[in-house]
Amino acid sequence: MTGDRSIVHKLQKLNLSHKGISSVLLVIQLLRVPFLTLCHVPLCLLISASFVAMEIFSVIVTPVDLCASLESVIKNRKWQNLIMSHFCHINEWHVYHNLTGFIRHAVWIERTIGWKEMLKVIFILLLRTQALHLILNHIFYVCTGDESYSKDCYIGISGLVFALNVISNMSLAGYWEVPLSNGSILYLSKSFMGWLDLFLVQFPLPTSSFVGHTAGIMAGLSYQGTYLSQYGPVKFTEATEYESEQDTGDS
Repeated sequence: MTGDRSIVHKLQKLNLSHKGISSVLLVIQLLRVPFLTLCHVPLCLLISASFVAMEIFSVIVTPVDLCASLESVIKNRKWQNLIMSHFCHINEWHVYHNLTGFIRHAVWIERTIGWKEMLKVIFILLLRTQALHLILNHIFYVCTGDESYSKDCYIGISGLVFALNVISNMSLAGYWEVPLSNGSILYLSKSFMGWLDLFLVQFPLPTSSFVGHTAGIMAGLSYQGTYLSQYGPVKFTEATEYESEQDTGDS
C-alpha cells in the first residue's frame, strides 16, 4: 500500500535490479514454519504462491491502474479497483514485505480455525479495511483539503496483514517489559503490538500508506471481539494440539 501515483511508479523501478532475491528470502521465511503446520495451511500456501508467481511472471504490468483511492473509485468510478487492488503489488519487495507479515500471522490462524473459516475471516477483514481506508481518507480530505488524501492508493494486502496482526496479538496474554533509562520498567500489553508495528513500519518506509495501515488495525479491532467469541484465541504452537491428542489417546 503506498501513496501518490508518482511514488508508485518510482518504486516499481526499484524492482528491476533485484528480481528473484525477495522470492528466495520469502521461501526462507516459509521454511521457518514447522513442517507439520505447513501441511495444514493450504490457503496460506496458495495465496503466497499465487502472489509470488504473479510478480515473477509480471501478470499485472501496471498495478497503479488498479489501486483503490477516493479519486479512482468515487471520481473515476473504477469500482472494480475495490477488488482488484488486493491482487497486485508494486514490486517484488512489496510482495515480500506483505507476505512475510501475512505468513507470520495467517499461518497460525488458519492452523487454528481451518482453511474454510480462514477464507471467511480474510474476506471480512479485506472488506472492512478497504471501507475504513476510504472513510478515513475522506475525513482527512474534508478536514485538511489536502489532495493527497483523495489520491492515497490502496494496493496489496498490507492492511489485511495489520488486521491479522491485531487478531493474533489479541490472543497473547501478558505484557512486554521495556526497561527505561531511569531504571523503571514500562509494561506494554502484547495486544498493543499492532500499533507499535504501525510506527516501526512507517519510519523506515515513509512511502507506505499510514492511513491504509491504520485502517487495517481498526478493521482488526472492530472484528477481534467477534473472532475470539467464535473461534477462541489463536494457537501458536503444535504442542497444544499434540498434548490434547495424547490425553485423548491415553483416556
